[in-house]
Amino acid sequence: MGDSNSVIPRDRYSEASEDMMSHIGEKILMVLRHPDNQARLQSVMDPVISHIIQRVFPYILLSAILFLILFILTIGTFWLVVKGSSAVSSTLKSVTVASALLTQPPSI
Repeated sequence: MGDSNSVIPRDRYSEASEDMMSHIGEKILMVLRHPDNQARLQSVMDPVISHIIQRVFPYILLSAILFLILFILTIGTFWLVVKGSSAVSSTLKSVTVASALLTQPPSI
């Protein structure tokens, strides 16, 4: 069981089906490599691809617009956070100064 050299027994049907599939694959590739068949395949695929692109393009455009809007909103949020943090820090400084003045005993 732990022997790494053990071979899975194969029957003649699986070997024959693999041979047949590789043979069919080679034949298909040989037919597709013929220049006339390549031209025919291209003449069929070009309109199909063009149609798919025409149908999908509005969704691609919509996605790009939504991404741009999201990017602008993200930059705006970042700007507000940075601007707000500087305003908060200046407010805290003024509150600290005011509380220090209020807590000092009056000088006579």
